[in-house]
Amino acid sequence: MNALAQIEKVLLLRGASLFHHCNAEAVVRIASIASERRFEAGDTIYAVGDAADALYFVVTGQVSIEQPDEGSTSFGPRDTFGVQEILSGRLRATRARATEPTVTLAIEADDFFDLLSHDIEIVKALFREVLAERASRNGSGS
Repeated sequence: MNALAQIEKVLLLRGASLFHHCNAEAVVRIASIASERRFEAGDTIYAVGDAADALYFVVTGQVSIEQPDEGSTSFGPRDTFGVQEILSGRLRATRARATEPTVTLAIEADDFFDLLSHDIEIVKALFREVLAERASRNGSGS
């Protein structure tokens, strides 16, 4: 598979729930800082205790997020992972592992925060998505 073109990154990221509330211009800016990373089955993407230096969007493949003593959760195409840890500034509390050949778009935390510091519309869109996700987990619309 060849490297993804910029327009492909934009179209893929536009489908991510995390960026659902972002306008097209914002998604273009996010895509401009996203880099393609490929992993083979069994590769560790990050380990418990690693610095939370990036968030990831799954293009193809499957990723298992393993929580010590709590089992694992699978993420597939169009899913994002590693977001809560970069937003909180904590070290990784989970292990992310590719369970099959996987292509991701990685957004480095420093680049992401730099972009957020210059674009309030992205900040507002992310807050809307985080609040909507929290409300759906709590089973309410508020």
